[in-house]
Order: sequence, then structure tokens, then C-alpha cells
Amino acid sequence: MPKYYSEQKYEGPETIVVAMDIGTTNSGVAFAYFYPGCRPQAQVVAEWPDQARCSDGSKTPSIVSYRKGVVTACGGGAMKDFEEHPESVAYWFKLHLHPAKMSKSSNSQPFEIPPLPTGVTLERVYEDIMRYLMKNAQKFFEMTIPNGAAIWSRLCDAIVIVLATPNEWGVYEQATLRKAAISASLVTETNEGHLLQFVTESEASVHYALANPRSEWLTQGTVFAVVDCGGSTVDTTVYRCTSVDPLNLEEACPGECVQAGGIFVDREVERMLKEKLGGSPFSDPKIIRDMVCSFENDVKPQFDGMMDEYSFKFGSVNDNEPSRGITKGRMIVSAKDLKEAFDVITNQIIASCFKSLIDQKAKYVILVGGFAESPYVRKVLWNALNEYDIQVVRVSDHLEKAAAEGAMIGRIKQFVIARAVKATFGGCVRECYNKNLHRDRRNAARLYPDGTKRVDHAFHAWVTKV
Repeated sequence: MPKYYSEQKYEGPETIVVAMDIGTTNSGVAFAYFYPGCRPQAQVVAEWPDQARCSDGSKTPSIVSYRKGVVTACGGGAMKDFEEHPESVAYWFKLHLHPAKMSKSSNSQPFEIPPLPTGVTLERVYEDIMRYLMKNAQKFFEMTIPNGAAIWSRLCDAIVIVLATPNEWGVYEQATLRKAAISASLVTETNEGHLLQFVTESEASVHYALANPRSEWLTQGTVFAVVDCGGSTVDTTVYRCTSVDPLNLEEACPGECVQAGGIFVDREVERMLKEKLGGSPFSDPKIIRDMVCSFENDVKPQFDGMMDEYSFKFGSVNDNEPSRGITKGRMIVSAKDLKEAFDVITNQIIASCFKSLIDQKAKYVILVGGFAESPYVRKVLWNALNEYDIQVVRVSDHLEKAAAEGAMIGRIKQFVIARAVKATFGGCVRECYNKNLHRDRRNAARLYPDGTKRVDHAFHAWVTKV
């Protein structure tokens, strides 16, 4: 990534901006210090408590553990509780906030969302993890910015918070996050209107992707899409490039969002293991959970379908049952079985994004997100898109939490200048009476001093859905 994302010096008031991407499995944070006369630089929080438990320093697990309703640990510090007492840990909690229409649009088998710990609300979980993310953002800021502690202390009451959310989330989901941010003291009820902002994960990701050096593929008039394959959702947004220098993008159509992220492959594998091991001593939930963890950590990141079989480590060398595929503490699974688990999800991704890509005549697709790092997912999507002469462009820097840094880059260097409206917004007005339009409300019409006949509470659209 280039050191600076802005070619021009900042001339506004001194401020700090913190961007958060609270994902289904992992979360990331980025920040920038805006100082008059300097060029702002986005910086990712790269150190977290108990980081040894996590392979990527720019991410922290999206889990919060509780004891009797009181938070005890977040992120990597909650992993031990998750392994020993999963019922006391809030994980995959983002699924509770997904709109119902997202699950209805999914073609996969019914998915049971892990319940929250007893006595803990969804808003409370978001409050606790936001507080944790902000605390560590402050610590990293003070470590990496000269005079960081003094700067943070001086500006902490006016820090701008940017939250990245899925394409399908609307005002209801934002209201939940807004309440949590207020409870976590990130903002207050009096200043949240201008200090708390939202950006879609796709828009954040396109800023992240295009902040990298670009090849000649992006020219004026180019239509391309960003497909953000995350933990629980896959967001697709189609853009049209209206200018290269400066770079300006417009949304070509409303974005798509499908509940088909990486965790659903894990659940398909879990379902497959339960079927294979049902009625045996190895059908114990803890053993199944250990196998799924082995799949997530050891097999899933490298799976490309090229080998005939794969193994999940779960026990000791004394665990054997060849008829079930178990040898010396390893569960042997065929590539065919794993492909079927992946294909349930990749088929949904293709069904979700292809109509927009074809209708808008997109020529390129940028793949981002953790699930897009899967060799098998990339191969399947590449093959499917290639049939329509659509080329895949992949962001190779997988160590970054693209949505968090992209949201930050979007604050520094705004590429997207026009968005497709996903809902019609308007208000009630006192409209001139029209006998054809207001026939059913003619008794509500009133004559005003200016001589016009008007109807109260008529809806007037300010922005109309595409």
C-alpha cells in the first residue's frame, strides 16, 4: 500500500477518525490523524491482547465472554472461554442483526444461529466489543503516533467513528449499532448525528482495493464489481468509472447481499460429519467441534479440491474406526464431500451476483474478503465468471482487514461520488389538491388564504429508489 493516500495536504480542523469493521468471525480497526498541513495516513491496529491465539495481527476474534451477565473478556482473551464454555460466549452474534429477508433469500438448509449468553442482549454485546476495540485503538494510537497520548486526550471527545456494515443493512440495523456506540461512550446522544457515520462494506472494500497500484484495466467508462466475501455475507456492488484522474466512481445499481459467507461452509462440514458419525462414539458434540476447528484452521484455508482426500485432526493415535474413516485420531474426508460443502455456498454467491454483473455488462470483478482467500472459492468464481468474459482481479494483501482500512481510506480519499438508492425517502407535505390523485381524500382538502386548495400529509419523495 502507498504510504499516503492523499496527494493534498489536509486543511481542516485537527481530528481523529476511527473506522471499525465488526465482522462475523473477526473484527478490525483502522484510524487516521488529521492535522492541518499534513497528508493523512490510514493505519491499521496491528496489536491485540492474546494475539498469539490469532494468526493475523490486524484482526481480533469477534467474540465476547460473560459470567453471570458480566463481560469477562473480548477477542483473543475470550478464546479459552469459548473452547471450554461456549454457552457463556457471544460469537457469530452479527447473524442476529441480519434482516430476515437475507435468510429467506438463502437457498441453504435452515441455519441455527448460536444463542447469546443468558441475560445478555445483542445491543450489550455490540457495546462491549465496541468498547474493547476503541480501548485497543487508543492504545495503538498512543504507541505509534508521536505525542499520541496527549493528542488522544485533547481530541477524544470529538473522535469521528465510521462503522462498516453489509449492503443489506438499513436504518433498523444502524439504530442498534448507534445505541451500542452511545452506551460504549464512543459518541453521545448529542453528538452522534455528526460523529457517528456508516459505510457499506463494499464501498469500504473498493477504496481499499483501488488504493493499491492499478493496472491499465481501469479506464473511464469501465464497469466493474466488488464482491466482498466475508464471514456471513457476500456483498456485490457494481461501479462505473466516470473519471480516472481524479478517480471517480458511481454505483451502477443497488448492491446485492446474500447470507453465504465462510461460516456457512463450516456448518455444511459439521452437518456432513454428523451424518457420517451418527450412532458412533465419535458423534460426541465436542469431538465434532474439534473436527470442525481442524477443518477451519488446517484444511479450509488451503483447500483447492486437487487432492483425493483430506484429514481433520481431533484426538489421539488410539482413536480408530476405519469403517467411519477414522485413523489414529484423524477423520479422513474425500475431496468430493468437501466440494459439495463448498458448492452449496458458492452456488448462492453466483446466483446472487450474476444478474447485476450481466445486466450492467461488468468486465471485471475485484474479489476481497477473508472467504475470497480460499483457493477453491477463487477457482469456482473464476471459472463461472470466465464463461461470461468477466475477468477477476484479486487484492493480494490478505493480512489487512480490508473493510476497516477501506472505510478509513474512504474518509481520506473519496472515490465514490454517487450511490444507488436502496429505498425511497421523503416526507409529508401540504400538497395542492389534485382531483385525480386525491379523489379518496377530497373531504380532507382545505382552502388556504392564498386561494389554493391543499391536502395535508401527502407524501413527497425526496430520493426515489432505483
